[in-house]
Amino acid sequence: MTASTSSAATAAQPPAFAAASRNHYRAATLASEKDLRISADHLAGLAAECAVKAILIDFLGSRLNARNMPEHPEVKYLDRSRRTPQWTNKHGHLPELWEHLTAVAHRRRGGGSGALFTQLIWENPFADWDVGDRYCDGTAITDTILERHLKAAYDLIAAHEQAGILGTRTRA
Repeated sequence: MTASTSSAATAAQPPAFAAASRNHYRAATLASEKDLRISADHLAGLAAECAVKAILIDFLGSRLNARNMPEHPEVKYLDRSRRTPQWTNKHGHLPELWEHLTAVAHRRRGGGSGALFTQLIWENPFADWDVGDRYCDGTAITDTILERHLKAAYDLIAAHEQAGILGTRTRA
């Protein structure tokens, strides 16, 4: 058994959303091939969530705050996940996170990175996805739903990589 790393050292590193999205996507495809539907769908959603956060940070002006949480000054929503709902500009989780991508990309659709991502956001393929579905019995996760989530995760990762190749980064 190896010694665990200190949580302080781990907390200091910023999240690597792009790398995490690719890792979760690969794991999702492997789980799908083994007919592990619940795990595959859960990982597809995590892959998409990480890819959206990577897009927002790398190309659409979001930043990590002091606690390494992604946020954007133009995104304001009422976070109802707290005991006392409060307004925030932090990027949360899917499916609500999709609305953040939509809002920010639409404001930049005139050219550059915003125009590249607007083709992805017409319809939220994760409107029916919930991180809590990892506890379900799997009967509600059909082949069609799983394929849609895997394809959307792939498309987000590909769009992030294409934007990097085209050189539309906004990150300092």
